[in-house]
Amino acid sequence: MNTEISKKQRRQFFLLNAGAFALIFLLLGFIVLQLLQSSAYRQTDESLKNISQDERTITTEITRLKEDNPFLMQKSDLPPLGNRNNRFNSQIILWSADGKILNKAVLGGRFTELQNLKLSVNNLATIQSVNVKNDDQTLHFRSITRKLDTPQEDVAYIQLLENTDQIDESLRTFKTILIVCMVLFWLISLAVSYFISKKNMAPIIKAWQKQQEFVENASHELRTPLTIIQNSLQKLFTTPNETILEQSEPIAQALNETRRLTSLTNDLLTIARSDANETTLALNNLQTQPFITQLAKPFQEIANLENKFFILENYANENVLVDEKKIHQLLVILLDNALKYTQEKDKIILLSQITHDDWLLEVRNTGANISDEDKQQIFERFYREERSRNKNSGGFGLGLAIAQQIVKEHHGKLTVHDLNPKGVIFRAKIPLKNRTQKAS
Repeated sequence: MNTEISKKQRRQFFLLNAGAFALIFLLLGFIVLQLLQSSAYRQTDESLKNISQDERTITTEITRLKEDNPFLMQKSDLPPLGNRNNRFNSQIILWSADGKILNKAVLGGRFTELQNLKLSVNNLATIQSVNVKNDDQTLHFRSITRKLDTPQEDVAYIQLLENTDQIDESLRTFKTILIVCMVLFWLISLAVSYFISKKNMAPIIKAWQKQQEFVENASHELRTPLTIIQNSLQKLFTTPNETILEQSEPIAQALNETRRLTSLTNDLLTIARSDANETTLALNNLQTQPFITQLAKPFQEIANLENKFFILENYANENVLVDEKKIHQLLVILLDNALKYTQEKDKIILLSQITHDDWLLEVRNTGANISDEDKQQIFERFYREERSRNKNSGGFGLGLAIAQQIVKEHHGKLTVHDLNPKGVIFRAKIPLKNRTQKAS
């Protein structure tokens, strides 16, 4: 993938994740603050409303004003204002119709803190937040103002105040901690977003690289037979008077390359269908023993012609649910490779047996070993060992990749191992999803 495109895509992933985390944190912070603020003032607000509706409390406060006795006890069945006994945080203000505080004497020293308080009649019987600014500080209150239906002692309005400085300070502290935590965790989320964006891009880049390699290798493999066919046909044009028999060599060469080209095209189509998940298995009950016996016959004949030993160990004697054509293709690939990469007097062994819940298929040969490095890549598309290239076997490096796909489609596993003291084992395990009766 182009480096610039890769960086741009990664940056988009990063910004998307970072934005999502930021939105989540902001939403969470907003919800937490709203819930905390509403719960912090709930008890105070409920107490203010209850007391504002208690006529005996109002009467007592007016009596204090009338008798000029701040120590007159309140006769009320309600608990003290705000469920507190500390009257320093709670206060009742008696207002005249023109907005003057009438109970200054009852307020005593507290009046100096409340002297800048102004009467507001816009939202009567409604809880409000009130701030009173003095020279050296600002006091915060929750307040409710009520209008008397029948004024007494010039009292037209009664205002109840509850000091909330401690609550506000706690809320400010909590907000500060919450904001710091949100910023801290958002910074952590940036690092996580970068990691996630990099992680998300890794399989995309890998898939792109594999696609590029696949196209390059396929182009290379297609170019060779096409070039040979073109040269063979051009050679025929240089000798138009010669007979087909006289030009049989270039014709045969062109036909041979056409067959190889057809084989390569079919292999490429098989891999492409598998990548697109378009392959489907035609499952049927296969009688393993006669199937293996029949499949091995032509390879036994080829081995005899090449002075090699072909050993068949056909122990499986059960019906298994598989795609017969696919399994046939799998074994043809493995046996064909075994014949290609063995010399005279070498052994080729085909094993078929049932082990636990698997149909075990092994193709062993006593030819050259495969290095550990090659074992890691041998099932990759277009990968061929150097010995394969030197032998000029005519393969394209797609056989084992197709074999691997066939086994995976059957939910099995294909592996390669060393055969001691010399040789290679290709082992395929096909899970038995549906075991039926033994073949007759």
